[in-house]
Parts: sequence; structure tokens; C-alpha cells
Amino acid sequence: MSNPVVLAVTDYVPLSKQDRYEALVDELHQFFEAEDGFLSVDTVRYNRPHQIEYTVLSRWADEKAAQQWRKNKLIQKKLSQIEAITGGAADIVEASGIGLWFDHIEGAEAGLPPGLPPIWKRIVLSVIGVYPMLILLLELTAPIIGSLPQLLQVFIIVVVLSTLLTWPIMPWLSRLLQPWLMAK
Repeated sequence: MSNPVVLAVTDYVPLSKQDRYEALVDELHQFFEAEDGFLSVDTVRYNRPHQIEYTVLSRWADEKAAQQWRKNKLIQKKLSQIEAITGGAADIVEASGIGLWFDHIEGAEAGLPPGLPPIWKRIVLSVIGVYPMLILLLELTAPIIGSLPQLLQVFIIVVVLSTLLTWPIMPWLSRLLQPWLMAK
């Protein structure tokens, strides 16, 4: 049984270099597609007044695949070109399961694997994120999708809820509650 791994890469790009950055990242993603164990890639773009924050989520079949692509010389060259635009190496967070929802701070400065909050705190955080959103979505969507078959209604709610949880709800909640989450 495989354990898929997600790499979240965050870059900050000046507005004047947006087109060049996006072209290079598209080329990089084409190289990823040729790698063994590559599953998918998605990009989230957040526009700010002076720069654009890009978070690229690449999904890999397992830990080995998530590391193996770094040895590809074409990918290394493309990353160097991207770093010339961004002014340095990107922030990279590796996670599997719901670990992507949490800021990985502890240990990162010392070069150690980043720490995650205890499992019970992650469960509490998930309930805090899921329950209110589920209730809100049920109430807001009932007039719109209420006449559809129940299985289709549930599917629509799950897609919308999953999207909102992945970005922005759980990252926001994890930052908001980080002192509690990481407290020993």
C-alpha cells in the first residue's frame, strides 16, 4: 500500500516577472510528468499589491518518488532559472495525509524533519474546520441542490467542502491556532 506525498512549494514573484515565472513553472511541471511516481500538480495564486504568492502542490506516489525528481539535471536547471526570478530557493513543505494542513515549523531551522502537532490536536482542529463549514454549506446549498438525488447532493457538498478545507480554511486555522497546536 502506497502513502502518497504532497510537496507544497511557495514562491514570491514580483509582478513584473509573473509571465516568465509562469512559463518556467509550466516547463518544470512537464518535467515532473515524465518522472516515475508523479501523480498531479496544482497551483494556487494569491495576488498581492507588489508581488504574487504561488503555492504549487505536487502529489507523488510515495516518499521515494517525492525525493527522486530532485536528481534530474533538467529539473535542477529549471529550478535555478526559477530561483533567479524569485531571488532564492522556494519554501518547500512535505506532507502526507492531513499533514499538509499544518504549518511545519518545529525543527525546520535546524535542518530536522518538521514536526506536526499531536494526533488528538489535529483531530480537534479538523472538527473545528469541518463541522461549521458543513453546517453552513448544507444551509446555503439546500435551496440550490435540494431537488437533486441525495448521493449527488452529498458529492457536491464533499467537493466544495474539500476545496475550502484545503485552501484557505485549514491553513488559516492552523496558523491561528499554531501556539496551541505546537505547545508541548
